[in-house]
Amino acid sequence: MSPLLKSRLARRVACALLALSFAVSVFAQTSDLPVESSNATNHFDSGSHKAATATAAKKSSSILLKGATIIAYDDQKNELDIIRGGSLLIINDRIADVGKKLTTPIPEGTEVVELTDSIITPGFVDTHKHSWQHLYQTMGPNVLLGEYVYKFSGVSKITTQINADDSYISTLMSLADSLNCGVTSVLDHAHGTFTPKHSEAMLKAHIDSGARVWNAYSIVPIASTKGGKFHFDWTGQEPGGWKWRQLEQLAKEAPWADGRVQLGLGWEMGRDDNENKYGFDKASELNVSVVTLHHVGYPMQAAGVSTKPIYQLNAWGYLNKSYPVVFSHGTVADGADLNILRNTNHFISVTPESEHHYTHGQLFTSALLEQSALGIDTSYTFSSDILTQMRLQLQSTRSVGANVAHFNFRFANNTAMTVDQVFLLGTRNGGLALRRPDIGVIKKGAKADLVVFNTDNTATSAFYDPVATVVLHSHVGNIEHVIVDGKWVKRDYKLVGLDWKTTKAAFKKSASKVQKILMEYGKDWGRLRVETLQAFGSKESDFMNIPVVNVEPNILSKNKK
Repeated sequence: MSPLLKSRLARRVACALLALSFAVSVFAQTSDLPVESSNATNHFDSGSHKAATATAAKKSSSILLKGATIIAYDDQKNELDIIRGGSLLIINDRIADVGKKLTTPIPEGTEVVELTDSIITPGFVDTHKHSWQHLYQTMGPNVLLGEYVYKFSGVSKITTQINADDSYISTLMSLADSLNCGVTSVLDHAHGTFTPKHSEAMLKAHIDSGARVWNAYSIVPIASTKGGKFHFDWTGQEPGGWKWRQLEQLAKEAPWADGRVQLGLGWEMGRDDNENKYGFDKASELNVSVVTLHHVGYPMQAAGVSTKPIYQLNAWGYLNKSYPVVFSHGTVADGADLNILRNTNHFISVTPESEHHYTHGQLFTSALLEQSALGIDTSYTFSSDILTQMRLQLQSTRSVGANVAHFNFRFANNTAMTVDQVFLLGTRNGGLALRRPDIGVIKKGAKADLVVFNTDNTATSAFYDPVATVVLHSHVGNIEHVIVDGKWVKRDYKLVGLDWKTTKAAFKKSASKVQKILMEYGKDWGRLRVETLQAFGSKESDFMNIPVVNVEPNILSKNKK
């Protein structure tokens, strides 16, 4: 390449180099309760859930899985441990033994399952999902973050038309989707708390699903059309408001389903410092299992929410409490934030498909992954499977690393990320983010949350590396069995205990209703956009058009004609 051409090329990528060099330099541093008005038939009991039990699980007190390749974890070596032709013994809800030769006595009556040529992995962990939104299924294939707020978010006008039955069936179907995809643990940022009945409905779905769920009861304003004008109703979020009182009542009941469903808090922080602190103090008082909040940079700043919650919460001393804090997305977290997360043992939930889809971006994500786990975000825009998220994060991280070499006109000598690393993001790191070292791993004493991949197919029948097989060559259709808490929730490719015909009919009824309403609202999106921007205190100058690609061939020659 001539010096002149090289100089011109260098100038063309100057902006990209500037952004990349900045990222590298940064990370070199170390009762007034609202009433739900629907007349629809309730599918849930609005009373105490203390005695509720899962309906989707078939219990077996002990199960022996034999002959599989097992992706276990070695705590001493701090790495994955591949056991070929291994066995795994489940007693009640725990892994009693795992290895080539088991030393734990096999209980009489143990169910024995031969799994030769199969791969057993820990259940995948989703650290960020809004399950109640599942009924918007396929309605936002091209929606961006700003558009999402006034069309589909928890403060959009459509939520005034969603009743508690809709919330229940949508949450249940979303979690069924998770289980079908091998996702056994879900941190559900349940910001569909429009009324107490909606909140009860989502919790009932968590219990009924058979999944391991952290019900992060969300304290946020709700959309309202009272008085004939669309606005945000903040009364539930105010200190002592109805949402806080319902959270207090739920804290007295939690946990549910023998500990499989835990109470958390979704708290986006309030409108001033006193309200912010009130929420985190309440989390300590109620001893919630997790606090989660969004961390997405300028779009949140435009809404008046701090873009530096990690720094701010650490300064206030709230990152040294008993509960873990999971920051969703972390798109503008920097090196100082990473050091805080390291020192306080908190994590970011990275949702690669969502961050690319909605344009949150992943400006510094590749440098934050040591304190990160994976999540889905919105299952109405894409699948609930962590396999896709692992693949996307793996290749986007590799691309960032390769660009460093490309900008220096060199080949890369190494890959920026391995399949083992991204596999851990979707499993063990999720457990660590929730301070549950007994989930997302296969080891003696861990929770019996497991996924069995059948490799008898064209893509994987002669596999050598089981981690690469799962991350790069498998899909949801390869998942034959799923176990949660030692119980089958998916067996022989079918969800256990789910009345599919009835569930599908109820879900389609709710989804069809919402689709019709959205079609009607679509006639006046412009006004809804303006109303929502005003409610947030944002303005049109907060948005900009971005370049659109062209995929039609020979466009230049056509223009010449």
